[in-house]
Amino acid sequence: MEPQAESISDMKTHMSIKEIYETLEVYIPEEVMYCPYNGSYEQMIQKAMNDKNIPMVRSLIEYRDAMYNRERKLKN
Repeated sequence: MEPQAESISDMKTHMSIKEIYETLEVYIPEEVMYCPYNGSYEQMIQKAMNDKNIPMVRSLIEYRDAMYNRERKLKN
């Protein structure tokens, strides 16, 4: 098992550029891609909750969290 890298520069010593890109890539779920709501992710989540559209809420939260985690990785 490979050691866990702490930053992008650390990752370069253990992984190729392609592997780094693949770990940072966040795929947009189809539900989010065709979301009927507008606004920020927080606003879209709130609208989906108001409509009791739980699958959409789950997809939006998972995508938002994945994007947040990606940003954290890029900053380190």
